[in-house]
Amino acid sequence: MLKAIDDAIEDGVDVINLSIGYHNPLKYEDDVIARGALQAIRKNIVVVCSAGNSGPVASSLSNPAPWIITVGASTVDRTFLAPIKLANGTNIE
Repeated sequence: MLKAIDDAIEDGVDVINLSIGYHNPLKYEDDVIARGALQAIRKNIVVVCSAGNSGPVASSLSNPAPWIITVGASTVDRTFLAPIKLANGTNIE
């Protein structure tokens, strides 16, 4: 995976989309994928990750690497089943 990120950086891409999931997310300092993504960010490449289906608790997701844009879906009617709490303390209901 890191080789793919390095190759994308070398190819001069504008966006990297990582649609991979973890059952037990790591702290970003222990996560080689998050650190690889940071190298892309330093080259002005946008890095986007799918949120996956396994948050820390039911109906939740997490993203320990603040430089990665995390994308998730709620329901088809665009309602949120649970409040969204952002890292800056903002809550979205």
